[in-house]
Amino acid sequence: MRIERLKAVVSSVSVLLITLSVLALVVSLMGVVLSAEPSERTAGVRASAVAVLSLAISATAFLLFKRNVVTELSDAFIVVSIFWLLAPLFSAFIYSYSVGLPLIDAFFESLSGFTGTGFSVISRPEELPRVILVWRALTQWVGELGVVVFSGVLLPFLHRSIRSIYVAERGARIAPSVISTARRLFAIYAAYTLLGVLLFTVAGMGLFDSLVHSMTGIATGGMSTSSGNLGFWFISNSFVAVAASVVMILGALNFVDLYNLSSGRLRDFVKSAEVRGLVTSFAVFAGVLWVIALVTGSLDSFWVWVFHMISAHTTTGFSLTSIYEHPEAVKLVITLSMIVGGATFSTAGGIKMKRTIIAVKAIFWDIGRIFVPRSAVIARKVGDEVIKEEEIASVYSYIFLYMLTLVVLSLCMYISLLASGLSQYNYIDALFETASALSCVGLSVGITTSSAPVLVKVLLMVAMYLGRIEFLPLYIVVGAYYIEKVTL
Repeated sequence: MRIERLKAVVSSVSVLLITLSVLALVVSLMGVVLSAEPSERTAGVRASAVAVLSLAISATAFLLFKRNVVTELSDAFIVVSIFWLLAPLFSAFIYSYSVGLPLIDAFFESLSGFTGTGFSVISRPEELPRVILVWRALTQWVGELGVVVFSGVLLPFLHRSIRSIYVAERGARIAPSVISTARRLFAIYAAYTLLGVLLFTVAGMGLFDSLVHSMTGIATGGMSTSSGNLGFWFISNSFVAVAASVVMILGALNFVDLYNLSSGRLRDFVKSAEVRGLVTSFAVFAGVLWVIALVTGSLDSFWVWVFHMISAHTTTGFSLTSIYEHPEAVKLVITLSMIVGGATFSTAGGIKMKRTIIAVKAIFWDIGRIFVPRSAVIARKVGDEVIKEEEIASVYSYIFLYMLTLVVLSLCMYISLLASGLSQYNYIDALFETASALSCVGLSVGITTSSAPVLVKVLLMVAMYLGRIEFLPLYIVVGAYYIEKVTL
C-alpha cells in the first residue's frame, strides 16, 4: 500500500474514532453530573478519562492526515475491517478501567456489543453502574446502525472522509447524498427507539430499563440490564414478549421498508420481497415448532419457543427462559432461523433474507431451464429487481463461505468444550452457540460465560467479527491475491 493510501486509511479510521470518543465522553460526563452515588461518579470519571485520551489520539491523527481521503473501495474495506477491531478495543479499556473487567472479557463484551451480538460475560449486569449500562447499550445502538452514519450526523462537514466508508459499511441509500441518507436513517432509528421505550414502559419496565432494552432491541442486539434478560419481567407481565417482538421485527426490517412504513407507503411496504419473505419464514418456522410441540406434548412451551425463534430470526438475542432445556429439535429450528437472519440494509445479521430468497429462487430458475425452449428467456426477478447471473454467483459464494465457517468453527468449539471437560454440551449446542455468534444473535445455551475457556471465547469473537463485517477481511485477501496475479 502506498504511503498516501495508508495516510488516508489512518485519517478515515480516526474520524470514526473521534465520533465514538465524543459519544463515550458525553455518556460518561452525564454519569458524573447526574449521579449522586460515588461508585457511579467514579465509573463516569474513569470512562471520561479513556474517552478524552482516545479523542486526543484520534484527533491528532486526523489533523496530521486530514488532506488524505479514501477514494478506493478496497481501502474503504480495510478501514471498516480495522475499525471493527479498534472500536471494541477502545470500549474494552472503558470496561476494564471503570469496573475492573479483565481485558479479554472486556474486549469480548465490547465486540459483542458493537457487532450487535449480545453475548455477555457479565454475570450480574444489574450490579453495574448505570453509566456503564448505558454505554453498553450505546455500543449496540451505534454499532448496528453504523458509526459512519453517526459521523455523518455529528460531523457532516467531513462528508468527503466518510463517503467511501459508508459505501463499504452500508452501501444502500434512501436519499441522494450520504449525509442526507445518514440523517434520515438516524431519524427513523430514533423514532422507532422511542416507540420501543413506550412499549416496554407499558409492559411494566421502568424508564431506564425501557430505554436500554429499546436501544438494544431496535439494534437487534439484545443486551439486557438483568441477568435474567427479559425473563425477569416476563414472569410478572407477559406483554413484555409482545413489546419486544414488535421492536425486534422492526429492527430486522430493511431501512427502505421502514422508510416506506414511516412515510405511509403501505403498498410499497407490503410489496417488498423481504417483508413477504420474513413473514413467510416466520410462519414456516412457527409451524415446525407447533408440530414439535404436538409430538413432544409441550404445547405449554410453544409460545416461548416462538419468541426465541423470532429473537433468533431477527438476530436480536432476547430470551425468556433457559434455551439449554429446549428439545434438540427446537434448538435446530432456532439455529436455522439464526442462519437465515433478517433483511439486508438492516441492523440484523445472518445470511440475510434477500440472499436466501435469491438462493431458493435460483434453484427453480435452474430447474425451469430444463423444461422451456432454449430460446425462451426466464425472468429472474426478486420483487421488481432483476437479478443478474453474477449476483446469483455472489450469493452462492457468500452462503458457501458462511456455512464453511460455521462448520469449521462449531467443530473447533465442540472439541474445545470436550477438551475443557464441559461434556454436558453436545455438538448441537456447539453449533447453536457458533451460529449465534456468526449471525450476531447472542442467544446462548449456557456456553458463553465469564468462566468459559479462553479458546471458546476467542472462537466466538472470531465468529462475531466475521459475521458483523460479512467476511470482509477474507474478501480483501482474495481480492489482493487476484489483483497481484492480474498485474504481474
